[in-house]
Amino acid sequence: MPMYLRITFIEARMKRSRLTVFLFLTLFLAACSGGSAIYIDKTKKAIMSRSGDALQKVVIDGAGTEVTYLVSDNTKDNSIIYFNKHNPGFMVSEGLGLNKNYFLKLKPNTKYIVTYSGDKGQAQVVFKTDYNGDIKDPDTD
Repeated sequence: MPMYLRITFIEARMKRSRLTVFLFLTLFLAACSGGSAIYIDKTKKAIMSRSGDALQKVVIDGAGTEVTYLVSDNTKDNSIIYFNKHNPGFMVSEGLGLNKNYFLKLKPNTKYIVTYSGDKGQAQVVFKTDYNGDIKDPDTD
């Protein structure tokens, strides 16, 4: 076999093996992620932790504001952040300063982006509110 054909054959084999490794790693990471670490519970009007662990840092962006919830202790009670009421166990920042008595009132017809970061990694959930400020089903617009 001529030398240039051997080199081309070896290069093709290397590209194929790199592609196989890349696909394997992508599938492995997708399998390990197991979905989002948080979700929005429409009936409780809250951000919930799937694992039941405390929500360490949650940023809610919407209605022209960015609100950051920082956990102040790691109890199971801090695995939920309720909208429209006070959440003990969290220090909340909307701009400058921290407020222990803050609550986020959902605005009507607004899109919210919730970003979680903690020991288990990061997750992001998007939801919208209807004309009353209630959380809409994800499949309705």
